[in-house]
Amino acid sequence: MLFGASYYHEYQPYERLDADLDLMVAAGFTMIRVGESTWASYEPEDGVISFDALARVVDAAHARGLKVVVGTPTYAIPPWLARAHPEVMAQTSAAGRLPYGARQDVDFTNPTFRRYAERIVRAVAQRFGGHPGVIGFQVDNEIGVHGLRSDELVERFRAHAADRLGGVEGINEKWGLTYWSHRLTTLDDLWAPDGNTNPGYALEWSRFQASLTVEFLEWQRDIVREYIAADQFVFHDQIGGDSAGNTAMREIANALDQVAVNIYLPMQRALQLPEGERAETIGLAPWWLVDAGTSTALWRSDMAYGLRGPRGESFAVAEAQASSIGDQATSVPPFPGQLRLMAHLFASRGADLLAYWHWHTLHYGNETYWGGVLGHDLEPNRVYAEVASIGAELRRVSPELEGLVPDADVAFLYSRDSLRALDFMPALLTPGTDRPDPHGYHRAFMGLYQGALDSGMQARILHPDSDWSAQAVLVVPTLYIADDALLDKLIAHAESGAHVVLTFRAGYADEWARVRWTRAPGVLREPSGISYQEYTTLISPVPLVAHAVEGLPALDLGTTPIATAWADLLVPEGAEVLAGYDDPFLGDYAAVTTKAVGRGRITWIGTKPGRDASAALIRWALAERDQAPVADAWTVPPQVRVSSGQRPDGVRVWAVANHSWEPVTIPCPASLIDVTEGGPAGSELVLAAWDSRLLLESRR
Repeated sequence: MLFGASYYHEYQPYERLDADLDLMVAAGFTMIRVGESTWASYEPEDGVISFDALARVVDAAHARGLKVVVGTPTYAIPPWLARAHPEVMAQTSAAGRLPYGARQDVDFTNPTFRRYAERIVRAVAQRFGGHPGVIGFQVDNEIGVHGLRSDELVERFRAHAADRLGGVEGINEKWGLTYWSHRLTTLDDLWAPDGNTNPGYALEWSRFQASLTVEFLEWQRDIVREYIAADQFVFHDQIGGDSAGNTAMREIANALDQVAVNIYLPMQRALQLPEGERAETIGLAPWWLVDAGTSTALWRSDMAYGLRGPRGESFAVAEAQASSIGDQATSVPPFPGQLRLMAHLFASRGADLLAYWHWHTLHYGNETYWGGVLGHDLEPNRVYAEVASIGAELRRVSPELEGLVPDADVAFLYSRDSLRALDFMPALLTPGTDRPDPHGYHRAFMGLYQGALDSGMQARILHPDSDWSAQAVLVVPTLYIADDALLDKLIAHAESGAHVVLTFRAGYADEWARVRWTRAPGVLREPSGISYQEYTTLISPVPLVAHAVEGLPALDLGTTPIATAWADLLVPEGAEVLAGYDDPFLGDYAAVTTKAVGRGRITWIGTKPGRDASAALIRWALAERDQAPVADAWTVPPQVRVSSGQRPDGVRVWAVANHSWEPVTIPCPASLIDVTEGGPAGSELVLAAWDSRLLLESRR
């Protein structure tokens, strides 16, 4: 596992290159990431390009045995380019272009920008493409923050929509443009996105925007590949989790040589277990972090692992926090041990590179208080000491993690299209308000994903075009957008012997965001054994009641079984009722149903279950397939989380972590080797506060 940080010698207040690199080597670093943010330093004037200063860093790192990832600096343009060519600034609405002064404020589709970008990309690739210390290139950085809307792009979208939907008449029909007199006569009638209210248009515009990010990164990739050696890779660091709104996560991952993500999350008490309904953030989570808690770190890791390859592939954590993130009003540096705990978690879920952003805390600029390994005084500190201990440990244990495939008891199907559609036309309310929640898809997905974690499971996150054949239990949260082929694939997966768990809104709209005109759930009606014609928003939670079903495992819904946010008014048509509502109105309808299909089963969850009920339902689905979570080999208290994976030789690797201040002692389930501490683990594992261990089963 490669280990290091982003390093910006250009940002240091005085000359300290040798001192910095020597400290990195002493901390066990094996790599650094450079160059993605400083175009103006390499080209201070139009056409005056020099990478001598960067080469000095790369050469000095290589001399010390540090590998280097070089970034192309296209996401933050120099002032002279914006001054000379204001047309390169991004236009995100009809109101005008973004002002200069931020980052990612450029229209990366603009031909003038492309001309200048190509020149700097070719220059950096030519300079470092054959360098023996450079292992790879990062193209651009965290793309997709802004939706681009120039007149040229609106014209491109018209052509895109006509090609995808079948010309003007296809657009009229698939988007229902008879409504509100929006019917097109010519393609020129198709309006710009600014005032759009049509969900089909919104979904296709989102797809179009995402395709632009893929095209731009592929364009840079192809330029870089003209210069690099065969053993040098190209990646792009997407924002971990759902990524930026205008990206095509899976397509970007498959277009490049390796998956890379940036994973940030609140620490301190936010990582404490058990989490409860909401992870504790002590009021200091940065505003842009939707999630908190250890489940967020696992979700972002599992999402990254599932982006590439038929069933997943290892990934790089190109950026992770070493200290506090955000600004000085939200200072939450990690508790002692938490950085090590996170390193173990990432490794157990398939990461093969971990790099902190960044080496030293900046003394100026927008990210002045985004903490690095070193603080503002640039001296080794508590964080540096913990990072150094992690570096020394990873040097020892990395060979034991080679080729690790994370265990997965259950798989989740992630639908980018459903996320986009339910962002534009939400199904759920923001909790405690009367406002629609644009994050409703994510809430529904994470509710079930967290339920799986709470019940001791590990997960694989898959996509509509993934290979599902190995997944005995496939959970499909809120699949609002789906074509008939995808629904048929789900049915076939159940018929082949899997347990498919569907939820409210599944299959309700087709691939063009049109609601199906057959009784819900349409194509899924007969195999699911249910139908419904109504649904209701739940303003307050409704108790759930489990029902016994002959021949199936008993369902224990936990201590606080509740339905929240939504309820399909389900009528069984051959399905068994697994759970109902304790409510004078909803009590006439089913909440959860299940039906055997071929050699498998389809279960329908018609509501958003609370955390206890979510955990119980996912656990029940696994038990119905006569399976148990891999981590059931351990008996652990609620504050301990276990994750694991298997090496190519069949040896299982365990990461066992104490997410609390209270020391714990737990029995070891087998003869284990503690590779973090060295030697046999013994019959009991003693974990101090925030302690984490990597353990191997005895070799088979």
